Amino acid sequence: MMPVAARFHNLRDKVLDCVDFVLAEPVRLSFLKNGVADPARPLIEIEAVLRVGEGKTTSIAGSRSDGWRSRIVADKAQLHIDRAKYTGPQPQSGDKVRALARHGMPWFEVADVDDRSHTRLVLNLNEA
Repeated sequence: MMPVAARFHNLRDKVLDCVDFVLAEPVRLSFLKNGVADPARPLIEIEAVLRVGEGKTTSIAGSRSDGWRSRIVADKAQLHIDRAKYTGPQPQSGDKVRALARHGMPWFEVADVDDRSHTRLVLNLNEA
């Protein structure tokens, strides 16, 4: 039995196209194996929605108190890739993402991949 598309799929695809038109940016996906380039998965450049936290620092205790000497930056970052258009290799933990249009072209490391959504492949990222 062939799967039948739900009635909302056409509208969903139009919304994704509009979001990507406004928010997507060029990124490079570098696929690694044991910390080096994976020859079976060559790097690619795509456009996707990269969302990065605000860069606020917090004390280890969870407050903004100046009494703490140890502070961490714990931003959340995600790359949202349109599943319908993506034809590259499956990203994995440890792969790298480079934001090509941002100042300094920062690198991010893939912490994990959420592939459960029918619209987006979501890469949860750490700053690299």
